[in-house]
This record gives sequence, C-alpha cells and structure tokens, in this order.
Amino acid sequence: MYIDESGDTISLPQGGKKFLVLTGCIVEDMDKIQIEERFRSIKQKYYQNPDIEIKSNFLRYANPNLLEKSPIKLKDREKYDELEKDITNLLKDIPVVLYSVVIHKTGYWKLYPSQNPYEVAYIFLAERFQMFLKENESLGICIIDPREGQVEKSFIGEELDHIHSLLKMGRPWILAKMP
Repeated sequence: MYIDESGDTISLPQGGKKFLVLTGCIVEDMDKIQIEERFRSIKQKYYQNPDIEIKSNFLRYANPNLLEKSPIKLKDREKYDELEKDITNLLKDIPVVLYSVVIHKTGYWKLYPSQNPYEVAYIFLAERFQMFLKENESLGICIIDPREGQVEKSFIGEELDHIHSLLKMGRPWILAKMP
C-alpha cells in the first residue's frame, strides 16, 4: 500500500487546509510488473528515457500552455494531450483498492486539542490495510510518502515507530477519548 496525503496538519489560522486526507493505494504484487512495463513504455515514447521521473506536478506543468516550469515540459500541445491520454488510460487500467481517511481538522481539534490528526488518520488507514490483508490471507508492506513534503524520510522513523506501538496496544489512548 502506497500512502500519501492531501492537506496538512497546520492550524487554519496559520494557513493550514481545512481537511487532512490520508489515502492508501493497494496494488497487488502480481500486477506490478505489467504496470511498470506500461509506464516505462509511455516514458520512452515521450521522453526517450524509461527512467525519467514523472510526478503529478511535473505532468500538470508539462502542458505547453502553462508558464510554470517542469522537467518534462513538452513543446507541442497535441503531444501533451496524447501523453495525458496515455497516462490516464494507464491509471484507469490499474486494478487498485483505495482507502481514504478524511479528518476535518477544526472538528477533530475541538475533541482532541493536543493530538496530531495525522497520527489518527495513519492508525485508521493501517487498521483498514490490516483487515484487507487478513480478508485476502495476504502479507503486505506500506510505502509512505513523507508528510506534507516537509519531512525528511530519515526523520519519520521514530514517529511511525510510536504509531506502530500504539497499534500493537489496540490504540487504547484514542478509544478512551472517543465519544
């Protein structure tokens, strides 16, 4: 399961977003090779380099009609439209299971003023993944994107270890406070 978020854990008065959304995208191991082959083929077709990195912002700003820069900027609008179509078709064809946890930060902090909404979102998401694995009699691994693009990957280990310890304890810290 690949985990990424939208929003942040910054308070609204400090310019934070209203919601924090943590999403897990589960891809079956048996599908990974075909997905990678198709994606590499698209990158080869447009950039003659199957190893080039394509992120969503890179793709969005590859549009020649936009002024923003992108390492994968295309000069031809028709070529960009074709790339966008090929990427969209690839994404539509990938068999995935998605779980999302949405937290309204204002409401959350009214109930739990000292708790980080990311932690509870991650716990709920990890629990859903564990249930998915159990139902499918499978094993899994989580790949997590550093939170808010502001956290170095090497610094999130202790925070995740703490959250995993809470999961092992059955998260009594939150159950005791839930209405």
